[in-house]
Amino acid sequence: MSFRFLTAILAYFLAHIAAGAAASNDVAFIYQGFQSSHLSLYGLATVTNNGLLRITNTTKLQTGHAFYPNPINFKSTSNGSAFSFSTQFVFAMVPEVSGVVSPGMVFVIAPTRIVTRGPSTKFMGLYDGSTTGSGTNHFFAVELDTFQDHEFADINDNHVGIDINSVNSTVSRPASYQSNNRNSFDNLTLSSGQRMQLWVEYDGVDGRIDVTLAPIAAAKPNTPLLSLSYDLSPILQQTMYVGFSESSSPLDIGLTCFVLGWSFKMNGDAQALDISRLPKLPRSGPKKVSKFFIVGLPLLSLLWLLIIAFGVAYYLRRKWKFAEVLEEWELAYGPHRFKYKDLYIATKGFTEKQLLGEGGSTKAFCQQTWLRLLSRRSLIKQDRE
Repeated sequence: MSFRFLTAILAYFLAHIAAGAAASNDVAFIYQGFQSSHLSLYGLATVTNNGLLRITNTTKLQTGHAFYPNPINFKSTSNGSAFSFSTQFVFAMVPEVSGVVSPGMVFVIAPTRIVTRGPSTKFMGLYDGSTTGSGTNHFFAVELDTFQDHEFADINDNHVGIDINSVNSTVSRPASYQSNNRNSFDNLTLSSGQRMQLWVEYDGVDGRIDVTLAPIAAAKPNTPLLSLSYDLSPILQQTMYVGFSESSSPLDIGLTCFVLGWSFKMNGDAQALDISRLPKLPRSGPKKVSKFFIVGLPLLSLLWLLIIAFGVAYYLRRKWKFAEVLEEWELAYGPHRFKYKDLYIATKGFTEKQLLGEGGSTKAFCQQTWLRLLSRRSLIKQDRE
C-alpha cells in the first residue's frame, strides 16, 4: 500500500515538473480591444473602427472565424499530456430584433484557423456535419448557444455548453452565474445585448475543465457554471490554434456577436482584463430622447402660446378701452374734437393733478364729460350686442 502511495505522489510531482518545464515556452497574450491585434480573420469576422472584434453580423447562412495568428504548443510531444491553460474574454450578443433566435458563438481550440468554409449554421462553423463526434475533429469548444436544436439535444435556447469533437455538448447548463455572496444561480440572457464575461480554465494535472460566466460588473464567481472532469490529451494535438467561431442565422435577421477583450495564458492564470479600457458597443435600439424634448420643449411651447394669448387679449382690451364713440353727424362730417384716448392719456385718467383747468366748474365739467362718455359707450355697446 505504501509503495502505491509513493508511486502516486511521484507521478503527481512528475506531472507538475513536466508542466513547469513546458512553462518556459508558455504563450500569454491580452487584447484590451483589437485595433492592433493582427488576428487571423475569415468570413464575416472583422475588427471595427473602435476596436471591437465582430465575429458575424446579420448576413444569413455564413460563418466567421477569428484566431490568434500563431500556433500554440499544447503538449511537449504528440503523445504527451495536454498542458493547463486559461482564458478570459468579454463578449456581447446583440440581437437585431428582440426575441429572434439565432446560432450562438463558441470559444474554440482547433487544429486549423479556418475550421469550415461556407455555410455551416447548424454546427457553429466548427465542421460541416459529416464528421460529428469523430475523433479526427480534434477540437475543444465552449458554446454560448441562443438556439435550441433538438437534433443536438440542446437543453434550451439560452445555455452554455462544453463541446468536444461535436456540438452535442458533453455537459451544458442554462446561462447563469452565482454571486460570491449568494447560494443560488441568477439567470442571464446571452442575447440581451449586454456585456458579459466568460472564463475557461483547464487543469492538465487533474484533468478538469471549469467554465464560469458573469455579467460585466461582477467579480469572477468562486463557483463555476460548468465543471467537467475530462482529460483533453487525446483531443488536443501538439500544436493548436485558439480563437472564436460562429455561424449566422438562416434568416435575414439575427445576432451580431462581439468580443471586446481577450486574455489567454498557457500553464497559468490569464491576465485579468481591465473593463474600463474595453471599446464601447455600438448603440442599439431606439435613440434615447433628451428630457428637454420630452418635458422642456412642450412647456416652452405652452408658455409661448400663453404669452401670445395674453398679448392679444391686452391689445384688444386696450383697443376697446380707447375706442372712439362718434355722434351721428360726425359719421358724415368726421370728428371735430380731441380723441378720447388723447384726453385720457394727457390727463392720466382725469386724475386730480391733471385737470384741464382750475376751479370747481372745470373739474365738474371734466367729471360730467367723463361720465357722459362712459354712459354713451355703454349704450352703444348694448346696441351693438
